[in-house]
Amino acid sequence: MKKITQVSFLALTIAFLLTGCSRISRENYDQIKVGMTADRVSEILGKPLDKTETDLSGMRMGKVELWVYSSAGLGGKCITISLQNGRVSDKSWSE
Repeated sequence: MKKITQVSFLALTIAFLLTGCSRISRENYDQIKVGMTADRVSEILGKPLDKTETDLSGMRMGKVELWVYSSAGLGGKCITISLQNGRVSDKSWSE
């Protein structure tokens, strides 16, 4: 009986991790606003899957970053956040 309970718990945990805890949702995307800090974006969406950084100080743009959040296993949702000098300058959503 104890083994069945452990297997059930493990199955529920895996199901939760694959579906319920994803931060890549339209609701979270809608919370991201232009001008928001990078720290606040991280609080809402967590750590990005991919992060690129470019220093465009010579062009008077400062530090520009592109953060990508993707969930191929959850319907292929993707959130892309552009930051300039630590603040959101643009965002996009795709499914």
